Amino acid sequence: MRKNKKQTPCPPQRKDGSASNRSLASLMTLTLITSGCVVNSEGAPSEKTEREQSSQEQNKTEENLKEILASTTSSSTEIGSDLQIDIYALENVSPGLLRLKFGVTNKSDSDFVLNFGLTVDEKPNTASRITLIDAKNQKRMLSYEQSDGSCFCSTWDGKISSGATENMWVAFPLPVTEDVEKLTITTPLTPPLIDIPITQSSETLENQGLSSPEILDLTFISDDTEDQTGRTENNEEISIILSSDVLFETDSAELSPEARDILEQVATEINGASSNMVEIDGHADNTGSDSVNIPLSLDRASSVEKILRELVTRKGVTFNVEGHGAEDPIADNDTEEGRERNRRVSVTFEK
Repeated sequence: MRKNKKQTPCPPQRKDGSASNRSLASLMTLTLITSGCVVNSEGAPSEKTEREQSSQEQNKTEENLKEILASTTSSSTEIGSDLQIDIYALENVSPGLLRLKFGVTNKSDSDFVLNFGLTVDEKPNTASRITLIDAKNQKRMLSYEQSDGSCFCSTWDGKISSGATENMWVAFPLPVTEDVEKLTITTPLTPPLIDIPITQSSETLENQGLSSPEILDLTFISDDTEDQTGRTENNEEISIILSSDVLFETDSAELSPEARDILEQVATEINGASSNMVEIDGHADNTGSDSVNIPLSLDRASSVEKILRELVTRKGVTFNVEGHGAEDPIADNDTEEGRERNRRVSVTFEK
């Protein structure tokens, strides 16, 4: 303890660590912050270290003081819900860009290395894999890249100290129509944040040149299994049915360009579930022989498994892959529509 610094005593706490009412809790919190005291695991006061004080001051930025529009916690990291994402703003800034401002807070007792949690291998310590969903126009908006291929966003050193918040931003193209007022935010680590309002900002976001905007058609996984791609659910498990005609070319196990967008949605559901086992089953119609259909259905299921293994970020998830050929139809193979529905890959997991 420094002798030249007068210490303000911390207010007493109850043994169970809680205040008698909300007003007292608020007063205690304010007193603790202004006095520079922390409470250790035994409830005894102790002085903050210089490192902790410096970290606290660093995170007292404008974003921290703004209203939080929405919050979500992770189910797909080793610290689980101790990793929290808070949305501060989704702003229309000059010249014709959207800027998402958010914070990532480490509420665990240890430092946490986020690193590639919000990005891809080529862009470490960024938030390049956060996307925006325009439900009105059924579009998915990817983050902007600069002309040199780098993410047009903030960067950090990858580590978030215990109790600290890392404030970040990432730029996106504007929606395809001007009447869009709200967007949904998806991240690789959390459930989606729905209906975040777009606000106007007078600020300018300078850049050295941007790549062409990437706005993709959004394929929804609906609850209507009459469609080629759909989803069924009961009290115990979820089964997502993916049309092979959407995922693959005819007689091929190579995924189509649209497939990754669909599988990202599947991965989001798996990340939000509790089961550690995911069943992936390939199926075919009755055209052709088992010697063709069974290997093809297995290869297609394996292709889906390979991408999901990359996209699912929750720890401990394992995959069981099987190819069944034409042995388990869900529709009439005597009609073209029925055969289309029978050519599928199903992804099943417990809630």
